Formats: sequence, C-alpha cells, structure tokens
Amino acid sequence: MQKPILWLVLSEMENPAAPAVIPTVAWMAKRGGALVECYLEAERDGQLFAEHGSTVLGGAHHLQFNYLHQVFDVRAVLFGQPRLFMSSLHQFRTPILAEATTPADLYEQLADQLTGLAPEQAVIIPSGPVEIGDRTFSLAPYCFPEICYREALGFTEADERGAYAALPATSFFAGEGTGDKVAGEDSIGSVTLRIARRWRGRAQGVVFGDPPAVLSQLASHCREERVAVYGPIKFKSAREIVAMPYAENASEIAEEAAELAVEVGNRVMVGRQTGDGDLFAWSRRGVCLQIVDPNRPAFPVVAHEPQRWAEAEVNPRELEPSDEELWRYAQEGKVLVTLLAHSGEVAHNEAMLNFCELASRTGLRMGLATHAQRYETCPQLWELLTIRPERGGVCGLIEPVLHSGGWGVMAESECPPELLAEHCRRALDRIREIAGEAGTPRGYYAFCDTDLATLSTVRGDIFDAVAGAGLEYFISSARPARNQILHRRGDFVALNQTCRSVCSSSPFVRVSGPDTYNTAAKVWPGWVIATLDAPVVSFLAHIWEKGNVFAELVEQITGPDVVNVTPHVVARYARVLEERGCLPPTGWSEPACK
Repeated sequence: MQKPILWLVLSEMENPAAPAVIPTVAWMAKRGGALVECYLEAERDGQLFAEHGSTVLGGAHHLQFNYLHQVFDVRAVLFGQPRLFMSSLHQFRTPILAEATTPADLYEQLADQLTGLAPEQAVIIPSGPVEIGDRTFSLAPYCFPEICYREALGFTEADERGAYAALPATSFFAGEGTGDKVAGEDSIGSVTLRIARRWRGRAQGVVFGDPPAVLSQLASHCREERVAVYGPIKFKSAREIVAMPYAENASEIAEEAAELAVEVGNRVMVGRQTGDGDLFAWSRRGVCLQIVDPNRPAFPVVAHEPQRWAEAEVNPRELEPSDEELWRYAQEGKVLVTLLAHSGEVAHNEAMLNFCELASRTGLRMGLATHAQRYETCPQLWELLTIRPERGGVCGLIEPVLHSGGWGVMAESECPPELLAEHCRRALDRIREIAGEAGTPRGYYAFCDTDLATLSTVRGDIFDAVAGAGLEYFISSARPARNQILHRRGDFVALNQTCRSVCSSSPFVRVSGPDTYNTAAKVWPGWVIATLDAPVVSFLAHIWEKGNVFAELVEQITGPDVVNVTPHVVARYARVLEERGCLPPTGWSEPACK
C-alpha cells in the first residue's frame, strides 16, 4: 500500500524566519498532495510546562522520527542549519526537497517541485518581538493564517526577498505595509483575536497558547486549519477569590477564546492554558483544551495514520479477581488500594509510559488517565495495555481511565451535562476504533466535578451523563474522606477519593508521597483511591530529583497489609461492600455499617 507523502520541515526554534517559512511550506505541501510536519531544534530541560518541551532522549524523539519513516513517505525540507536528525536522513536515504538558509532560496527550490506554482503575493511578518501596550510579545507565530490561507510567500521584515522582491507584499504588524497594525488601545489578546477572527470562516479549530507552544507545532496548526490566540492571565483581587487563585484567575480573553471555538464548530482547543482558571471558564461553554508542550508529542501528524491494535489475547477483565474472591476479601476485612495518575494531556505521554515501565518491573496495579488523542499520538507503546506481562506488556496491571470528557481538560462542574456526555461518547468511539473493546476505558476520572470552596457538592446529573455514555464507574473530586458510594445507577457507581490531601491546583485531590497518602481514613473492609499528578512524579526530570519519595509510596501500597488492584476492581468491590451494608448510605457522608 502506498504511503502518504509527508513534507518534514527541520529548522531551529530561534530561527526568526521559521514562523514565516513553515506556513508557506504548509500550503505548498497541500498543493502538492502531501501532509506537512515540522520539528524545531532547541535547548530542552524536560520539566512540566517547559518552554521548549521534552528532552530528546526522555521524549524518545528519535524513536518517533523513525516511526514517521515507516508510516509516511518522508521528504525533508531543511531550513537554517538543523543538526539533530541529519545522519538519520542520510542513513534512511530520505529525499531532500530543499535546503536553504533564506526563505527566498528555499521557495525557489520548492517551486521546482510543484508544476505551475506561481505565487501571486508575499506576506511580511515581524522578525522580532512587537510592542503591544506596555509589553513586548512574539507575535509572528500567530500570523500563520495570513500566509498559509492566502497561499502567499512568507517573509519577515528582516529577510531579503531575492527573486521575489517585485511580488506584491502585504505587511502584518511589521514595517510600513498595508496590512494590520498594532493600535494604541490594543492588547496581546485583542491583536491575536483580530487575526483569528479574520480567518474564522476558514478555521476548523482554535489554538490557545504562548508563543513557544504555538510555534513548535505550527505545521500541525496549518495542516488542521486552525487559528491561534493568546492573552496573558488577568489576576483577580484577593477579595474576589472564592477558593483558589490558580483555579479562578484566567486569561484576559478566556471568554472570547471559548466563543471562537464554538463559532468554528470545534469545542476541542489545542495549546496550553495560563492557569486552571481558563479551563473552568472554557468548560462553561462545553469547550476543553488538549494541552500540548513543544514536541510533546514530537510529531502530531502520526494521528493521521492511527495504528489499530491487534486483537487482544485476553480481556483485562479476565485477569481481575473473581466475584467470589471479592466476597472473600470483604469477609476477611481487606482494604483494596489503587493509584490513579492524573494526566490532562498528550503532553504527558512520556510520563505515563514511565508508569507502564514501573508496573512491568514491580507488578504495581494502577489506573492511568487518558484521552482519545493518546491512542493516536502514542502508537505501538500504548498498545502494551493489552499485552500480557509475560509477553512484556502491562495488561492487568495498568488500566486506562477516561479523563475529563476524553478529548481535553475540562471542569465537569461547569460543563453542561449533555455536552460532557457527547464528549465522552465521541472519545470512546474513537478509542474503540483503534484499541477494540479490550483497550477501551471502562471508568471515568474527573478533573473537577464539585465546588472548589468545600469539595462537598455531589452532582448526580454529571454522574448520569457519564453513565449514559456507557462507562461503568466514576472517580469523583467530591467529599474526599472515608470511602463511600456517592451515586449509583444500576451497576454504575460514583466513588469518592480516600486521601484528604487537597491542593490549590489540579489535580485538586491528590497525594505526593507517603505522608499525604497516609491522610486516608482506612476502614476494614474498604478501599483507598489515591491520585497522583503524573508529570510531577514521572517525567524523567522529576524521577531523578524525587524518585525515592515515590518509590516509598509504591512500597506502601504493594505491602502485605493491603491488596493492590486496578480502579475497576475497586468499583466492583464497592458494590460488594454496599450489598454487605459496610458503607454509608449512598450520597451521605456519615459512616454506617451493619
């Protein structure tokens, strides 16, 4: 079968002309019947929300680069002086479509690849930061619609246009041209919104993010026909804060960004937020954010050719304790313990795989939060969920749990229930198509389904929406304390978390080590559900720094005093304990046991 053709642009993050060149190459690639992707080399530290994303080794960039060459017919476009993959290109005999250090030279070479290409206009964008109000801001990454959707040649104001000097040119936020200019009353948000609104009739999606986040995936934004916006955080006064500043302060254009997403008909935005307050604001419109870091994932284009999993050798249900074993655990007064790793984005792929590595080595059983996009952007490795441990996988050890609607982070407490149910159904359908029933989540883990001021509100309508999407259980943020069933609908159960460690940012109920884990009120028989902030404990940078603390926690939950299981087993055990009368009445907070 013929592979799809992919034009891969390799350059450097600091190259000032990259924001002009990438959207130009994007429309040329489309004209030539090819997909487009880019990779911008940069210094990397691998931290959470890192300016330049994952490290080359920790993010397995070469593995993903190699995978591209298996799935696509790759043609390289080299702009500037990229170095990282040069020997691999030579070894793979990858065709070089063009290689240049100036935009004009690059475009001349690419024009030879496309019959009849005769660009009719040029667009000039800033070559450096732009003064907007009292700030300077890198506006160039947000100008890609002006180049890509006009099918213009992109240049910066500092570029020599060479053979294209006579081409009619329009300047956007650069020099003295005929295009848009920054006005005295403008803000960063108003300028980026103005660009986006000019092209909302063409747009198929919205990006919200800071300049490095937008720039690093510029080819993806052009390919998916998005528009990009950003506005810095707007801080509330202390008097206005109800519970948690980080969850209430939001971007200056949070509401406008959500409205734009609704207008273009795609309630899944891409990018990264200024704080959790953005997520709460967007959720009111049923809009979620699929959070990405630069090069997390390294090559998002792999989602265009999803790798469908082989038929599973065994369903994970078959590896769980039987009903009879759960009855015996109840009679013996056993405490069942599970960990659940919060992960709101595909930016956490590498962190989640580190949990899989840990489970395969130690036998740890836990749940990993996931969205549909992880199944598309983490081919090969995520399929370990349905491979048995004796064959090198983690089936029966690691359970995928649908998180926050299944497409991107949203606050369930703010989202209209009917839109939450729609998100869940669409995500599960997409996952099932790739992974089959054996690899599809059976449970749901909430970002925030309660009020932040007290964590006491129990929302039956949210639980029913998720149950209606076909899931079997729900891990809630409400009423963290002595384990109980918050809501039941047939076999569907909504469970609280057990540890009483509350944080001022997501995940709002979480543990960080043995001390916070021991805030759990263990009851025999009973269970413990403890949530971890995945990237904080399992990105390689954090493993090097604090891995010993997490190792102590793992020892504690796999010890002889408890039974370590996956979250689905805890949900089944909860039903057993309720039938034995060992739980408080459903929805109550007072303990009771017969």
